[in-house]
Amino acid sequence: MLQEQLFMITFGLLSGSVLFGSFLPRVLKKVDVVGLSNDHNPGTANAMKFAGAPIGALCLIGDILKGAIPIHLAIRMGLATGSLFPLVMAAPVFGHAYSLFHHGKGGKAIATSFGVMLGLVPLQTYLLALLCTLYLVNSLVFVIKPHTRRTRITFFLFGLGSLVMLSMGKMAGEVCGGALLITGVVIHKNSMRQQRREMQNMCLEGISLEEGQLEEAANL
Repeated sequence: MLQEQLFMITFGLLSGSVLFGSFLPRVLKKVDVVGLSNDHNPGTANAMKFAGAPIGALCLIGDILKGAIPIHLAIRMGLATGSLFPLVMAAPVFGHAYSLFHHGKGGKAIATSFGVMLGLVPLQTYLLALLCTLYLVNSLVFVIKPHTRRTRITFFLFGLGSLVMLSMGKMAGEVCGGALLITGVVIHKNSMRQQRREMQNMCLEGISLEEGQLEEAANL
């Protein structure tokens, strides 16, 4: 079982390291999303913004599947009870956040995290429901800004919720361990430094919008 677990960890890292948000726009539209965007993030939002909604949707699907497929395969191989299953779960997320193919640079790993939770179904459905609920509440009810702060709060609560479900016997220890590792990776990737950068970008975009409105008014 150890060899199979190590293989799936490696497969997850390599799978996660494929940055669809950078790769697909460049191949299909000849657009460098990372270079054009202010935050240099190879994610779905930037892919949609600079390469169009269809390309962005493909990037989103790719980011979700590269998290879901390794976990689904690992479960079918009977690895869910293995001691290294937490690393199997975290590998695609870590690969996306710190891509092996892009010198350790990557995306925010949110869609891939959802993919991992999707890959756990039907073995574990509570985690996917918890993450979806937290993101919807923090996005639509409390509307936490900027996005990096919302992500940190969401995944912090996600980690706490995982521990609560473990204590209630609703989750295996291996799955909880994987959820906590993913929480750590995502929170680290969406750090305070990233938040400051995102807020600076929001200010720059606001200034650009204001200048554009003034220019438009002057041309009337």
